[in-house]
Amino acid sequence: MKLINHSKQISTKIVMLFICLVTVFLFSCTTEELDGNSDLMNQKLESADLKGGIHFETWQDQVERLTKKTRRFHNFQVALAQGWDTQATGHVPGMGIHYINEDLMDDKFEMEKPESLLYVETDEGMTFVAVEYLIVGLSPEGPAPEGFIGDTDVWVYNPAVEAWTLHVWVGLENSNGIFAPTNPDVDSL
Repeated sequence: MKLINHSKQISTKIVMLFICLVTVFLFSCTTEELDGNSDLMNQKLESADLKGGIHFETWQDQVERLTKKTRRFHNFQVALAQGWDTQATGHVPGMGIHYINEDLMDDKFEMEKPESLLYVETDEGMTFVAVEYLIVGLSPEGPAPEGFIGDTDVWVYNPAVEAWTLHVWVGLENSNGIFAPTNPDVDSL
C-alpha cells in the first residue's frame, strides 16, 4: 500500500513539473516586437559575423580580423590554390598586380572574401600587400556599397571594370591610410 501511494506522489510531481514547464514556455514566447532597443539590436546584428559568432564594435576590429584571415596569402601559392588564380592586371603603380577569384565576383561585400588580392613582384618572389573588394552590378552614381563599420572606408567606382572598389592595405602599411586606393610604398619594394 505504501508503494502505491509513493508511486502516485511521484506521478503527481512529474505531472506538476510538466505543467510548470509548459506554462513557462508559453509565457516566454511572444510575437511582440522588441521594446525601444530594436534599433540597437539591428545595429549589433549588422556588425556581427553571424556565421562565426563574432561581433565587431569598430572598423579597426574588422581590419584586425581581416589581417588574421589573410595571413595565409603571404604565401602566393596558397592564394593560387584557393582560387585567386586569375591575373587581372600587370603591375599597377601604387597598387601592384591584381589576382582575382572569379567565383567571388558579385554585388555583395563579404569581409573575409575579398574578390582580389594584390601582390608586388620582388627579388624574393611575390609579396602580398593588400586585398581589394570589387562590387559589381551597382549603379556608378552611388551610393557606394556598405563595407566596413562607419564611413572611413574609401569606395571608388572604377569604370574600367564596372565595379565599386575598395583597397585594404593589410599586407603593407600605407602612409595614405589603410583604405586609400593607392600606396606610395608599393613601388619601392
